[in-house]
Amino acid sequence: MENFADLSRRIESLIRLGTIAEVDHAARRVRVQTGALTSNWLPWAASRAGQTRDWSPPTAGEQVLLLCPSGDPAGGVALLAIYSDAFDAPSSSPDEHLTVYPDGARLLYNHATGSLSVSGVRTATVQAFGLVTVDCPETFIHGNVAITGSLTVTGATLLQAAAVVAGPFSYQSGMSGQGGASGAAAMLSGNIIHQGGALSSNGVTLHSHTHPDPHGGNTEPPR
Repeated sequence: MENFADLSRRIESLIRLGTIAEVDHAARRVRVQTGALTSNWLPWAASRAGQTRDWSPPTAGEQVLLLCPSGDPAGGVALLAIYSDAFDAPSSSPDEHLTVYPDGARLLYNHATGSLSVSGVRTATVQAFGLVTVDCPETFIHGNVAITGSLTVTGATLLQAAAVVAGPFSYQSGMSGQGGASGAAAMLSGNIIHQGGALSSNGVTLHSHTHPDPHGGNTEPPR
């Protein structure tokens, strides 16, 4: 009879429903509250714990399964995790893979629409030692953009607002433009140096232009 009671207790304790009572992050151990029993410090089961590893520790109040080999809670493992009234599922859509974080950040992928959404984060960093490629027909950036290295643009560039160049400005394949609809004109302040080629205005080449001389003939070109 004594052996039967011990066997019955062990069978009952093989799988128990419980909640996380405490978490020791440094030791990677938890205590599980299951009925009137609070376990000693036990490991929890992660999704990957080999050469590929992840870290997503449980939180107090999270519902788990306590798996106890041989029915001994002292050697149990907390299997994460089960939705509860305290921590319900963040979505009920069959098309979504969603992760919600304590600060409100959300990582959502909808495989029906093919859309990926990351929201609620304060900062984001992508670090690569080789190359980062963004390949899509259109990209929209809202807010300021700072580039500390060189910028190479191989396609046409359209600026629909004022542009300021703080350093030297140079071009290699000619430059053209026109005044704005409101009559705005191009204005240059400071010295202007022109070397080589012809400088013309309204069909008049400045360096070879002459005027009739009142004393006869034409004036000499500017020197």
